[in-house]
Amino acid sequence: MRLFFYILSPFNLRLGYFFCDLLSLIIFVLNTEMVKISRINIKIANQGKNKNEIEDIVKRSIKESIRSYYETLFSLSRSQNTQNKKIFKVENRYLFSQINRDLGLIMLSMHNRSVDLLLNQLTNQEQITAIFKPIKIGFLNDFVRKNRQRSGSKVFETNLKGVKELFSALKKGETIAMAADQVPARGMGIYEEFFGKNVYTTNLIPSLHAKTNAPIISVAMHSDITNGHLYIRYSSKYLYSDNATFDAKAMNKEIETMININQADYNWEYKRFRRQQTEDKNIYK
Repeated sequence: MRLFFYILSPFNLRLGYFFCDLLSLIIFVLNTEMVKISRINIKIANQGKNKNEIEDIVKRSIKESIRSYYETLFSLSRSQNTQNKKIFKVENRYLFSQINRDLGLIMLSMHNRSVDLLLNQLTNQEQITAIFKPIKIGFLNDFVRKNRQRSGSKVFETNLKGVKELFSALKKGETIAMAADQVPARGMGIYEEFFGKNVYTTNLIPSLHAKTNAPIISVAMHSDITNGHLYIRYSSKYLYSDNATFDAKAMNKEIETMININQADYNWEYKRFRRQQTEDKNIYK
């Protein structure tokens, strides 16, 4: 299986990006469904920008999304050491190393570039427990899960069992990781503001934090706007104040902050606003 992904990503990232950029240009010109969904989401997140500014972000976003798919194929077919060499720098690593781990650690992330490339870096530092939405193709799902469990980490599907495993890991003082920017299943979230819209949002991370008092660090992969170098950035806004409240609203604000570092890096092609408190069934039509 690893050979299959290698055939799909035979070049190093720099050369692979060249072909990705050609493909992204075609996708943008054809105004595919990916482009249309991204445009709708980016408009929502940038109410104050004009049409030309929006189109510029859309075009760059499509390019970076196609690059991120290549990064995932690259990640699934290379060693951890090879992948780590592609990360130019890590910002605010001290947040990760200086936190008191007696209560465990929650790592909040989102779908910014390749989740697998980011997860490789995290699991290379220490063992973590994570959850993920299963892939519909069984053998492919098994391979991706096995790949994500390298270095002794544990990965579970996003269901009740997975939630219990996250809670158990925190009670043992371990580290968990979760991307919290997708629409949860009905009954598994609450409505909270995200880029000005009250959308259905997972409340799992705030709930785990409330039950365990585990500290939270946000982490995401970004590309440098000037030179395209990949880097990982840890950040924390709520960890060191006893009076700070970390709820779903605070979580969404933290995700907005990470996205706004470089909006083109975010995977805008996902229908994040499809379930709103005030239903807008035509938003993606």
